[in-house]
Amino acid sequence: MKYLVVVVGLLAIAAAATFFRYESFSPCDWIEADMVEASDQPLLVVQSRIKARFLLDGIVSPDYGDCLLSWWQFRLDGIPEE
Repeated sequence: MKYLVVVVGLLAIAAAATFFRYESFSPCDWIEADMVEASDQPLLVVQSRIKARFLLDGIVSPDYGDCLLSWWQFRLDGIPEE
């Protein structure tokens, strides 16, 4: 029972931290925010790049899972290899 309370507490903290950083629970918004921050380009340009990338992958209307995978890929590409 103690582990359940700890896990629920950690999930609540993670959700609050995510919402505090991105002001949204949508990974489509997360990738936009991270790409704007990383590239210093206007939001409209970043949105166009994201839409073009999804279209190149054959995804016309990205859902939650598509955006989440794309966000993770963007985050992993930013990690420098040593």
